[in-house]
Amino acid sequence: MACGLGAAILLFLVVKHNSGGAIAPEDDIAADIQALAALREEADTLARQVEEAEGRNRERARQQREARAADAARLTSLEDEIEQERARNAALRAELESMAPLQARDVVTTEPVDEENYLLGLKVEGPRIAILLDRSASMSDERLIDIVTRKVRSDAEKRQGPKWQRALRTVRWLLLRAGEGAQVAVVAFGDKAETLRGGNWARGDDEAALQAMFAELERLVPTGATNLEAGLKELAKLSPPASDIYVVTDGLPTRGVSSPGLLSPCSGSAQGKVSGACRKALFYASLQNSAPPPGRKVSVILLPLEGDPEAAPAYWNWTAQAGGLLMTPAQGWP
Repeated sequence: MACGLGAAILLFLVVKHNSGGAIAPEDDIAADIQALAALREEADTLARQVEEAEGRNRERARQQREARAADAARLTSLEDEIEQERARNAALRAELESMAPLQARDVVTTEPVDEENYLLGLKVEGPRIAILLDRSASMSDERLIDIVTRKVRSDAEKRQGPKWQRALRTVRWLLLRAGEGAQVAVVAFGDKAETLRGGNWARGDDEAALQAMFAELERLVPTGATNLEAGLKELAKLSPPASDIYVVTDGLPTRGVSSPGLLSPCSGSAQGKVSGACRKALFYASLQNSAPPPGRKVSVILLPLEGDPEAAPAYWNWTAQAGGLLMTPAQGWP
């Protein structure tokens, strides 16, 4: 652009100086020289502006190339990560598919229970496993008001109590996890006690025997007082004796084989009401009179009950001395 402008100016001067064969005055020449200088300066300015614009364009183009290259690199990296994640997922899926079902050994099909919700630390083991099930009225519900109102309902409605249904699921869970070759028995106690299946042991891998035991459990009705001593005395009738005992209950006893009035903490208890001190006294009297002999491991699954704060420490002392565990399962288990 600058060269073209200069050529035009030079041609203009040559034509002007040679027109008519006359020589231009010195003032005109000086003016033309100034005009030429101005034009050259303008041409230089335009050249610099063009060069700067081209430089900016080159810089923008470079930045765009770098941005596209960075985007391409990030895209490639993301694609690699996606492929790696797919490979890991495929490996995990293959591993899971190759694993044996965690509950494949269950003799009887029951409602599914997630393995992560199992009672942590509680193992069902031993050659002869006895389950002592509390079937008293308080085993129907957690709140006292609900327990009282359910007492006057029909047996069918008592059986549908949410805590009672949970207790039955707990007993099934224990029975289904007895070791291979183990024998199992269930003793249910309320006012009185009874051993299911006529007081006989059953093999833990005998489907027919377990189904018969489940059917008897479904016919039980949660009613009456909690006579732990009666349950322990019934448990002692098993022959050969139990090696491992699992107690499913919700609190301390409210009745003993002997008259509660013979225990000093129970002497002031009103008819139909048992104080916390009396319940504690009944508990320790039951153990003193009928606790399994040393060498029998005792574990307790304590379900929730409103208004019995002494139950947990009392049962914890018993299980600690008997080499077992006290478990208070989370809501919703099993």
